[in-house]
Amino acid sequence: MKKLTSVIAMTALASGVAMQAQAAAKHEQGGTLTVPIITQTFIEDFNPLNTVQLDLVRGTMYEPLWFVNTMQGNIDWRLAESFSYGDDKKSMTIVLKKGLTWSDGEAIDADDLAYTLNLGNGNAELDSTGQWSNGVIKSVEKVGSHTVKLNFSEANTTVDWYLSEVMIVPEHVFSKVKDIITFANTNPVGSGPITEVKTMRSNQVEICRNPNYYKAAEGLPYLDCIKFRQYSDNSQIQPALMADEIDWGSNFVADIDKTYVAPSPDTHGYWYPANDAWNLYLNTRKQPFSDVNFRKAFSMAIDRDTIVDLATYGYATAENTVVGIGQYFKPYFNDKINKKYAHLAKYDPKEAKKILKKAGYKDVDGDGYLENPDGSKIDFKIDIVNGWTDVVQAVQMTTEYLAEIGIKASTHSVEWSAYDSALKDGTYDVSFNWSATNGINPIQGYREYYHPARVGQIWHAGHGMASEKLGKLVDEYGRIDDEQRRTEILDELMIFTAENLPFIEVMSNATWFQYNTTRVDGFPTAENPYVRPVFYATGTKLKVFENLYAK
Repeated sequence: MKKLTSVIAMTALASGVAMQAQAAAKHEQGGTLTVPIITQTFIEDFNPLNTVQLDLVRGTMYEPLWFVNTMQGNIDWRLAESFSYGDDKKSMTIVLKKGLTWSDGEAIDADDLAYTLNLGNGNAELDSTGQWSNGVIKSVEKVGSHTVKLNFSEANTTVDWYLSEVMIVPEHVFSKVKDIITFANTNPVGSGPITEVKTMRSNQVEICRNPNYYKAAEGLPYLDCIKFRQYSDNSQIQPALMADEIDWGSNFVADIDKTYVAPSPDTHGYWYPANDAWNLYLNTRKQPFSDVNFRKAFSMAIDRDTIVDLATYGYATAENTVVGIGQYFKPYFNDKINKKYAHLAKYDPKEAKKILKKAGYKDVDGDGYLENPDGSKIDFKIDIVNGWTDVVQAVQMTTEYLAEIGIKASTHSVEWSAYDSALKDGTYDVSFNWSATNGINPIQGYREYYHPARVGQIWHAGHGMASEKLGKLVDEYGRIDDEQRRTEILDELMIFTAENLPFIEVMSNATWFQYNTTRVDGFPTAENPYVRPVFYATGTKLKVFENLYAK
């Protein structure tokens, strides 16, 4: 992991910078990549703006403007050839590549980009950057046939971070739609390598080569199609992996060396680089989570090392800090801050009991469980998605650790829709969820935790401690390029997180990535780490697919 601020700035100014060479050899075209999608059913909806089936369209039907390759420390330019900030940092200019076409043959130009970005003006659902909603973007205007200018309400140097996942849509299609959110886009017109829907069934969707792809002259993509297969949960995916039905997996596999690699060592492999932090989000609006002493005791009650060893087979990394940003951003750690609060991440049930006793928690009715200081019962649920086998076990273990210090809690396995809405609406008791700590800069994670503009929009801000004060710190970070002040802001946010514990860091997840080279090869590996192998992100999925070829 590299600090990318200076890298991005230099790369953005040098529009001719070339990517590092990957997969230099040319390959014959043909073949199909098969991947799993956890969903109850597929529906005929290929709208990238309503997120109904986002993982079928992002990086496949629709390309990003660019993406930051954190593994290589550079920008991979896609539909755009450059961006630059104005001298006063109150504007940003994006230049699209010339000669690009949509899959129907229409030109991709500034009209499409300006139209897509302006959809977010006054409509939070269509504000894919979040930069309209938080007041950063003031206006977007076309200033040339392939050039768009974003005007900001104040100086900002981070907007490019939030544009990297934007998928622009064809104005000549979407401008004719009355309700963009409900628009199913059943005859998709896209910019990506695959756009043509060959098979549409409830349990399988196959999407094939874009007839007008801008990289066709380079022989890309090598593969003809991606076949998306429906699975209800992770437990169904594992046997499909073992049976060679899937080429690219992004799921937890128990004892993978024994169960997956050993039976077919020449074709089965995996690579698990560090990823985002997984946290237990506490609803601080409710008892007992409104009490910071309870939150501290909660943190000290759980054995993170054992949870990682048993629930993830040691593939994840147990967190030994409580500052909120995880191992992915280890270069940004402040050792003094980590040392001061390290005891809160240490497994110490005896000290946890002392904290609770001193704060007035006691077993009033003799049932073996503590009550709140006011005598009310403590009995809460920890939400997790049904079928997420590894993290379900982590939650179950957490409830057992809590029971050891006299706290009654239970595992609440729910469907995704209930989990999603409870996190965004802030109606959960406790929820075990990932974080936005695998982006370009740790301030992005703190933005999702604490900026008031993100409350109700994201899974990570429903704990009740987002505030105008913290949001102003995040905003200040984005207006400046003074690295010393930026470090001070990060330190302040780390200290706030450690002292208040609105969530409890448990582990830094692995990037779950399994590959099968029986039919398809070209996957990234620890020996050839050309990109972080994240399927659920626009740019990384696109980069991997672009390198894959049929054997």
